[in-house]
Amino acid sequence: MAAKLSPCLMSVRHDAGLYRELDVLERLQLSLPDGYEIFHSVNWHTIHHGSDVYGEIDVVVLGPSGNMLLIEVKAGDAILRDGQLYKLYDGHERDITKQSQVQYAAMRNRLSAAKLDSHVDHCLVLPDYNVDDTHIISTPRERIIGAGEYDTLGRRVRELIPTTSCKSDVEAVRRFLANEFKVSPDLRVLGDQLRKTSRQLSDGLATWVPRIEAPSGVIRIQATAGSGKTQLALRLLEDAATEGKRALYVCFNRTLADHIGRIAPARAKVTSFHELCVAHYRRAVGEPDFSATGIFDVVAEVYCRDAGVSALRYDLIVIDEGQDFEPAWVAGVLAQLNDDGRFYFLEDEAQRLYKRDDFDLNGAVTLTCSDNFRCPTMIVNVINALGLANRPIDSRSPFAGELPEFRRYNSERELVHQTAQAVQSLISRGVAVENIAVLTGRGHANSSILKKNQLGDFTVRRFTGQYSVDGEPIHTDGDLLLESIYRFKGQSADGIVLTEFDFETLDDPVRRKLFVGMTRAHLAVELVLSAQADSALERALLG
Repeated sequence: MAAKLSPCLMSVRHDAGLYRELDVLERLQLSLPDGYEIFHSVNWHTIHHGSDVYGEIDVVVLGPSGNMLLIEVKAGDAILRDGQLYKLYDGHERDITKQSQVQYAAMRNRLSAAKLDSHVDHCLVLPDYNVDDTHIISTPRERIIGAGEYDTLGRRVRELIPTTSCKSDVEAVRRFLANEFKVSPDLRVLGDQLRKTSRQLSDGLATWVPRIEAPSGVIRIQATAGSGKTQLALRLLEDAATEGKRALYVCFNRTLADHIGRIAPARAKVTSFHELCVAHYRRAVGEPDFSATGIFDVVAEVYCRDAGVSALRYDLIVIDEGQDFEPAWVAGVLAQLNDDGRFYFLEDEAQRLYKRDDFDLNGAVTLTCSDNFRCPTMIVNVINALGLANRPIDSRSPFAGELPEFRRYNSERELVHQTAQAVQSLISRGVAVENIAVLTGRGHANSSILKKNQLGDFTVRRFTGQYSVDGEPIHTDGDLLLESIYRFKGQSADGIVLTEFDFETLDDPVRRKLFVGMTRAHLAVELVLSAQADSALERALLG
């Protein structure tokens, strides 16, 4: 019999691109006997000097006695200097032994809070680094397992775990660890599974909102990013198509309309608001002069003027991204609803990127939802710590994830380099390049990133500003998506890189852009910030 591994890694491929930890896990599972249990990617949270501190322990081995060993795995070469061990990450040295000590203290803290008394020890596993008998100040030599002892890993681990029974119930300690670990460290394997699970969890809105009756036929849903608004919209459109009803879906963002149009029932009309206005203008007036200043204001005014007398009527109307609509636009679209029709208004104040006046929808039944099923818990924690939403959002993702990485740049050259490094970091953690979106906070007109045809080692896919004869946006041919936060609203990706953020203070417009950008991520976020923006976020986090 072999040791039990939690969670199971049966679905993980063992090829050269995956983490070295997987080899350590496999070796431990094969070399430790029945009665031992191995937990990997154990996330911890503790309080240090009044502040929240988060981290992750690579491996925890629980012995039959109820005692445990914390294992920090560091692949590749290490640096031994002045009795201290260091590891190089992206050009920066990190104290390996200090990291292990912090994790040890955090585990003791969590056990104490849970009123559990289990003996805890820790060790370093350096599978690619030969450690001689040189004196290491911060870690006893017997607690470092180097390349020379790697073949005896299982035996060394058994020797480091006391065999005397711990004072607490072993099953209680096991349950404690089982509740602390989250997922496999391989994001490549995790991505599809997590997206599917998140969709299933966030189907709640799509399940019960259509059952709600409103005497006025108007239902207003104020729901945060990742709560399932897209699933709800699709469910409403599909139900209308099944029942043979005329349905209209309208949003502000053209790219979101294109996305929904590809997955919605063919019977439903899916459009952005200004596309809707242009189509009406062509029928009522003629071809718009798109070179004229303010032409989109003109076509919107004509549509809102005529909507109430238009012969086009709908049994179902869904407005998405409602926070970006002018009150007059909403009134115009609502005027096309049949007397016995249903009108759903989906919005999220925290995602409002444009200055709009507030308004009421008379007779509307209003629902609120602060549950985010898309983003990992660690990302949601940072969103709440920065106060990016007008009220705290609740993480409902089954994945804890990691804290976002903050990268600082001091010049345009560093900006490009750090953005490419952020992409490479996501890829090294298992996120496929086709599942990464690089989003700029500057917008198309002022962005230098969106003018690139190559970013680091990657060819890029970016919007050219032109459309095909069929109305489809034309992109350059490349692997890595570059886009503005404005155009990527309503969409998502496994890995998100936010770049070209430069601000002195964390004001409301900046908060909203950061919120929109960070809530696009299923797995991980990296931020590339100017020095002053990085300092502003640091001040906000320190409170």
